[in-house]
Amino acid sequence: MKGILSLHGDRHITLQQRLATLKGHLVEINAPHTGLEPGRLEFVYKANFIRVQGELFVPASLNSIRVFDIKPPRRSTLVGVRTTFPSGSAFNRIRLVRIGSDFIELQGKGKNPSRILFPLNKVEGIYRAL
Repeated sequence: MKGILSLHGDRHITLQQRLATLKGHLVEINAPHTGLEPGRLEFVYKANFIRVQGELFVPASLNSIRVFDIKPPRRSTLVGVRTTFPSGSAFNRIRLVRIGSDFIELQGKGKNPSRILFPLNKVEGIYRAL
């Protein structure tokens, strides 16, 4: 695991800071007890909140935030991610882009370029995929 951390260690950037760089993008909020909530990321507050389609969310309490229309990264590592919520095998073989101070960033699967941001409190473990 040391290789994963050294390759993708950007431990000084927070989830709020990363989301601030993505303002204006189409996002899909995945939260407990709700369906997927798509909309534009309108505003990122300095602490605790983001505004999507006029509604406030607390990013640290969400299962994940998928951000669309982002080019694939230059570097990534194939990993598996275990989550605290049921995700089946969705994250068994996925590309790790960044590890921040309180989140991880993955390259979404599929033909549409996207990134998935997970608060660290929703991640049980990361392992190198074979």
